[in-house]
Amino acid sequence: MRVGKITKVHCYGRFAIDALDASMSALGGRRLIACRTETEFVAELGQIEAVLGIGMPVDNWSRAERLRLIHLIGSGADSLLPAKGLSSDVQVANARGISAPAMAEFAVSTLLGLTKRLPDALTSQHAREWKRHHPRLISGATLLVVGAGPVGREVAQRARALGMYVIGIRRTGAPHPGFDEMHSADRFAQLATRADAIVMAVPATARTRQMLNADVLDRCTANCLIINVSRGDVIDEEALSARLHAGVLGGAALDVFQREPLPATSPLWDAPNTIITPHVSWSTPDYPSRVVDLFFTNIERVESGQPVINPVDHVRGY
Repeated sequence: MRVGKITKVHCYGRFAIDALDASMSALGGRRLIACRTETEFVAELGQIEAVLGIGMPVDNWSRAERLRLIHLIGSGADSLLPAKGLSSDVQVANARGISAPAMAEFAVSTLLGLTKRLPDALTSQHAREWKRHHPRLISGATLLVVGAGPVGREVAQRARALGMYVIGIRRTGAPHPGFDEMHSADRFAQLATRADAIVMAVPATARTRQMLNADVLDRCTANCLIINVSRGDVIDEEALSARLHAGVLGGAALDVFQREPLPATSPLWDAPNTIITPHVSWSTPDYPSRVVDLFFTNIERVESGQPVINPVDHVRGY
């Protein structure tokens, strides 16, 4: 692992550029190079030492001979990994944990809204129709949280405070004190039969792609609620939409989709008791500044030969 001063800092994408522009004092004498287009970024590849961004347009990283740090502005690494030609010496970090409270609040607030049938109530309100939609009780219900990372743990904490029984799923299945039960991912379909609601909070990898598929959905109870704050690829959207419209699921709250923006032709838009939001569950006013602070902390750690905070495994993808 190389040590020593990083003299230039690159950024790619509007979010990263705006965030760094607002934090110029943090550069510490380093030169900032903003790449606004794919062409600019690819042209700079051989000069990059540390970069902040997401969705970087590189087919082969072998020319990035000076690269020491890739820092993602979000928690997902699916837009980067697997990365052809990327040296194992390059440290990859993400922003996991920064938005965990906000995403947990989104998951639990939409869970409450669906349980109380607020989407149906708003539809009736807009139609000026006096129609009763009978709410259910969330206390005593069973929540299945898929993913026991920072977001999943924050969701579990809030759900238990509301009186829910919380079952967790993680890769290892190792117990965690924040959950009433913990199991490995191979038991997902079996556990779905017990769930009054399922929150998807897993990273997008080859192993989690369409993890919530038709088979799992068919095992869910007729009132089961589906909340997704992870990535659209972890759900079979076609299967979910079909079951929502058929009335064999209780509803859904979806903040992420396989294709974003969600096409106007998607049947998910008018699925019953469903909340659609445009990938905003992570958003808080201080998110950009906190990402930049973490980025420069990790630059300093790379310069001194230390491992980064929030490392991402090149092989596992999270």
